[in-house]
Amino acid sequence: MFLSWSSFNNIRMLLMAFMPVIIFYLIWLVNTSEGIRSEEGTLLDLICWPDGNVIPAVIACVSIAAIVIELYGLYQLFKAGLPKREYNVTSGLFYFIWALIIIIIVFLGIMFYSGLQSTIIRAKIKGGITKAMFRYANHLPSKVAIDRLQTHFHCCGRENYREWFFIPWETTEQNPESNVFLVQKFVADNVPYSCCSMNAMWPCIHHGVTQMGTIYKYNPTKQLTIWTDGCEEKLISEMMSVSWRFNAVMALIILAMVLQIIAARYLHTAYINGLHVGNRIKCNAYLLRSVTDTESEAITKRKVFKKRKSHKARTLEWVMAKYRPKSKYTTSSGSDNSSDELLKPIYE
Repeated sequence: MFLSWSSFNNIRMLLMAFMPVIIFYLIWLVNTSEGIRSEEGTLLDLICWPDGNVIPAVIACVSIAAIVIELYGLYQLFKAGLPKREYNVTSGLFYFIWALIIIIIVFLGIMFYSGLQSTIIRAKIKGGITKAMFRYANHLPSKVAIDRLQTHFHCCGRENYREWFFIPWETTEQNPESNVFLVQKFVADNVPYSCCSMNAMWPCIHHGVTQMGTIYKYNPTKQLTIWTDGCEEKLISEMMSVSWRFNAVMALIILAMVLQIIAARYLHTAYINGLHVGNRIKCNAYLLRSVTDTESEAITKRKVFKKRKSHKARTLEWVMAKYRPKSKYTTSSGSDNSSDELLKPIYE
């Protein structure tokens, strides 16, 4: 396609106006990933380390790099509207295009990895919550993880609150390293205090949950004072929703960057072919080099080479030519013959 200076400048200004929107969403990715890493990611790390920190940290680092690249591209596009003798942006636009391609590849890799990790994290969460519950009594990090998980997500146990009835979470007699996952022995109908519901309007009953209470008029069949939902599904659903949010925003950013690459490539090729503010002519711009473009370039190079060769030959011929001075008394043979023919009748 052919670009004039007006179309070149319109595309350049449109890209410059479009870049702050992309930078805004990249900043949103950085802030959101940091928030997820400090809240849900920390909870996930306490159960299955390091799945809660890896993906948000990578997203934040790549987003910061993308912000720097977008600012660099904005600077190069600004210089493209200035005189070419003072500000040549041929290499700058070239580096900007390749940097965008690398960022797109990295974002696609993150999306693929997060989708792959969803099934792996589900299995890790299931085993991690169960292991932390069995180590609740004698392992402080596990106790902190379970308490924070149940308080944050308003849940109790992995699947439901009755799982605590078979775990000796109040005593330290059980060895946390032993194989306690196969033990299914009723201990007591007690749950930790972090299972207490904040929606209940009366004191929390977390000891003797299934027993009737006369002091507080507690009836477990009508109203429980603890959370009844399990933590596994809530944590998984939260992580999946976060993953979908990240993937949706990254997909929009990738689409915007693809459009940026196409527009910047047309500007780059037109700029290479001589279109700038000091040379406002129509120039050929292309996305990928075609056969006609290479053939036309080869023909022009051949013509230039022939012109240079003929010019050199003429110069060499002029230099190597013999210098023959002309006398003022010398006449040509043609003039001598003609003068003889004119004088011949007079002598006769």
